[in-house]
Amino acid sequence: MDESENSSATEIPPTIHLRSLLPSLTPKLAVVAEEILADPAVIVRLSVSELAQRTGTSMSTIVRLCQELGLQGFQDLKLKLAAEGTATGYDGPTQGDDRESILSKVLSSTVDAIGHTQHTLDKASFNQVAEHLLSARSIIFLGAGASAAVAFDAAFRFRTLGVRAEFHSDSHMQLTAARFLRPGDVAMAISHSGSTRETLTAIEAASSGGAHSAAITTFARSPLAESVDHVLLAGGTESEFRIAAVSSRLAHLAVIDALFVAVASLRPERARAAQELWSEMIAKHRLSPPWATRREPGG
Repeated sequence: MDESENSSATEIPPTIHLRSLLPSLTPKLAVVAEEILADPAVIVRLSVSELAQRTGTSMSTIVRLCQELGLQGFQDLKLKLAAEGTATGYDGPTQGDDRESILSKVLSSTVDAIGHTQHTLDKASFNQVAEHLLSARSIIFLGAGASAAVAFDAAFRFRTLGVRAEFHSDSHMQLTAARFLRPGDVAMAISHSGSTRETLTAIEAASSGGAHSAAITTFARSPLAESVDHVLLAGGTESEFRIAAVSSRLAHLAVIDALFVAVASLRPERARAAQELWSEMIAKHRLSPPWATRREPGG
């Protein structure tokens, strides 16, 4: 990934930035990060030595974490947390919650994941990916496990624009198709963790052929983020009982939708013609709704 694409990282609210870095932090740094995320409002009132004592770490560890965030020091972090204001720790579902509370918390986490994406997603990277998708001879979407559904949806959407877009559910087919990409083609990987071996292997194969590579992922320093030309950070926080949280997948789908609209708007005439053709084709496979043939009494 081009370092210049991460130049706006310090503009990300600190709690959101911390979550995107959490899996890549050392154990000591992670302890401090989790303490900050648990209750940012309390951290604003602590001194660096008090936070070190609470976390069983050292003041130098806390300063190092601040530097990981691109900040000058702990005081700078406190100012950013205070400015963030409403930031509180992620209040995920717990074992004692009733069903209404679970519903409310899960929906809130999904809203938060999409809202956070506006802070984490680099606009310059988004524009560059949209341009590559627009001019691509061929596009391959890559994903495994829960992310495979997002990759499949992406390929389907771009197909309706008349673009040669594909997704293969079999990992060997993904690898084969990726290896035959050439300069000007695009490989777009979707992965919550950014560390799925099959997806990493396929994106490396695509890059070896000279194709543009991009990824939609949740964590800023994952192996996938380090392997592609452009990173689009989006996603949320997982909680107990949620594997590859749906909130992250919905955030990833929202980014795909934004790319779809961006590409369509860059060549509106081509997009309209392709979608009209698709609509005519799909109309033949839809049953008419009952009300379309219902007659009024006496009619």
